[in-house]
Amino acid sequence: MIAWSARFPKWKYPLGYWRLLCARQRFFDRIGVKRSERGFRIGKIPGDQSRIAALKGSGAGKPCFIIGNGPSLKQTDIFRLNNEITIAANGAYKAFNDWGFAASYLLFEDVEQTEIRGPEIRHINGPLKIAALHNAYAIARPWKDLLFMNARLADDAYWDDPGIQFSRDFPQTVYLGSTITYIALQLAYFLGCDPVYLVGVDHDYGRLSDDFAPGKITVTVENQALVNKAHFTDQYYKIGDMIGVPNVDLQTQAFEIARAAFESDGRNVLNATHGGKLEVFERIDFNKLFESNA
Repeated sequence: MIAWSARFPKWKYPLGYWRLLCARQRFFDRIGVKRSERGFRIGKIPGDQSRIAALKGSGAGKPCFIIGNGPSLKQTDIFRLNNEITIAANGAYKAFNDWGFAASYLLFEDVEQTEIRGPEIRHINGPLKIAALHNAYAIARPWKDLLFMNARLADDAYWDDPGIQFSRDFPQTVYLGSTITYIALQLAYFLGCDPVYLVGVDHDYGRLSDDFAPGKITVTVENQALVNKAHFTDQYYKIGDMIGVPNVDLQTQAFEIARAAFESDGRNVLNATHGGKLEVFERIDFNKLFESNA
């Protein structure tokens, strides 16, 4: 299934179909020609699903930092995370030069977000990029350092029946929680990380979520200031971009489900965000994390 938005240019449909077919082909293991020290041979080529599966437990017992895109990042010394396992998403790559490092993982799932970032994704160096398979149509090739995940599409039925789910098998299926931070939590769980710290996850969109109902809106001259205040940089979106106004209540439900999943496994998620309104997770001072390590 293709989930492109109504704004995706029709003249790009053929190219989009071709990209999606290529992504589906590489998602599963397949038989093909492989290069070896002895030349070329026929053998099994691991698909993206198998390559993601190989990450299981790679962060076992190690801390992980999920970096949100909230304005509190401007008050956070992110460079301290240079040598940590970090998961970021969407337009976070715009700050990599300022941070002095690239996140370990960079996630994309939202349809409009991926259409906006699609042409640039192949030029992002450093992180392992993981994008929703159904959005492959929007991502320019070659797909360097990028894997596709099987993320469930957000139809109306999902939220009510069976409701928000939490994946303990990331390569199999990834579930939505009205924020890509929820997908990042599922990845951190699969990696085996403990504890998991949230940074820049403000859970506060100011007047943007007061003036607009949850759903898609276009960035205009009139609302651009509200959009900017909800992110760590004024360059996160440009006028004409379509963005999602989040459903904060659904996000809160998702975070509660994630907390229960981690705690049932004897692991913890802690909120190291400076300020913000997320109270689902126990709070911890970001700076004190590094004082104790020292």
